Amino acid sequence: MRAIAFKEWLKLRSWLGFMLAAHLVFAAWLYLSIRHQFRFEHAEMIYYQANHIGRIFYDDLRYIPLLTGALIGAAQFLPELLRGRLRLSLHLPMGLAPLVLAHLGIGLEALLVFLALDLAALAITIGSFFPAAFIGSALLTAAPWILAGIAAYFGVALTLLEPRRRYQAANLALSAGVVWLCHRSGQYQAYDLVLGGVAGLVLLLAPASLQAAHRFRNGEP
Repeated sequence: MRAIAFKEWLKLRSWLGFMLAAHLVFAAWLYLSIRHQFRFEHAEMIYYQANHIGRIFYDDLRYIPLLTGALIGAAQFLPELLRGRLRLSLHLPMGLAPLVLAHLGIGLEALLVFLALDLAALAITIGSFFPAAFIGSALLTAAPWILAGIAAYFGVALTLLEPRRRYQAANLALSAGVVWLCHRSGQYQAYDLVLGGVAGLVLLLAPASLQAAHRFRNGEP
């Protein structure tokens, strides 16, 4: 398992460095963007837009987790498939489920670091310009966007691990549907009552990868 983790680190480290820089730049941009609005508009007007009109001032964060999850999934599994190395890894002397879940766990762990960074940047930015009650609301509003990023990661892994073209299309459509569900509403805290159910649906994409990996290991057409 340590060897697998080290292999994944060597493969992903350049991508992770690039994404870390990109997330830090976005965090700074988000802060400066909201500060700019407070400098050129009255605070009362901004609070009115947030409370009564429902304007989300941090809406630019919406697709950052989605892009991050998809990119990590592609960076982790696409080189293995193109170079034919993944089938060798799947024949290591250990169970298929622990092996696949270990790969997914490593990618998910890296993704969660970036998602935590995004949430921290959001909390710091909102807390700097809005009352404290707005921080919890912002985090709950962004929660389905975070789940969309996790769904994108699992969806890319599920699609790339699948050797059958028709199943690939079905997996891609299923994953896109889960991502769409996470982005269905653009209102404050719209998912509060169903957040647990959506999270469970997203996590079901992980064990679905086991059957795809089984077919891939056995070379099924």
